[in-house]
Order: sequence, then structure tokens, then C-alpha cells
Amino acid sequence: MFKVMFFLYRRDGMDAAEFQRYSREVHMPLVRQVPGLRRYVVNHALANPAGAAAPADAVAELSFDSQVAFGGAIGSPQGQAALADQGNYVDPDRTHFLIVEELAGL
Repeated sequence: MFKVMFFLYRRDGMDAAEFQRYSREVHMPLVRQVPGLRRYVVNHALANPAGAAAPADAVAELSFDSQVAFGGAIGSPQGQAALADQGNYVDPDRTHFLIVEELAGL
């Protein structure tokens, strides 16, 4: 399974509640339409037990069968629409992604 994790930071002037609402009601439905997407999870930050600011406002996990499937998904009209929508609620200068290998412990 090919997995991409997006570390999302909210746009300046947007509070956490509005960021989470936009993510749930607008952005997530767009991403669900991306072809080849096998699994999609968004984790919204609630608190950082260390007392510092959370290192990101959310982490989105997208899983595909392969890197080729991911490339096709991102290049599709639905993938391009989802990427274009990010600018409506995330800070593009701070948001970044990692390609990871998931190792299940349970």
C-alpha cells in the first residue's frame, strides 16, 4: 500500500473550529471523489499534552495501491480539484507531505 500523509496548517485568520468545519464539510467530500483512493483518514489536532502548540492542525492520510495509482489520482480532474481547494483553508507555505510505509503493530 502506498501512503501519503499531509501535515496541514490552517490559513492565517482562520480559527480551529472553522478549519475543522471546512475540512469535514467541503474538503473531505472532494477528496473522497479522487479515483484510486483506497483509504482516507483526517486526524484533527485536539491538544498537545506537552502544553506547546500542536505541530500541525491536522494530519491527513491517503492510501493507494501503488505510486502509479497515486500519480494518476493526483493528475485526475478530481485530484486537481482537491489540491486547488487546499488554498481555501490551509497555509500552503507550512503544509507539507511525506510518503510513508505503514507498519501495523496490531
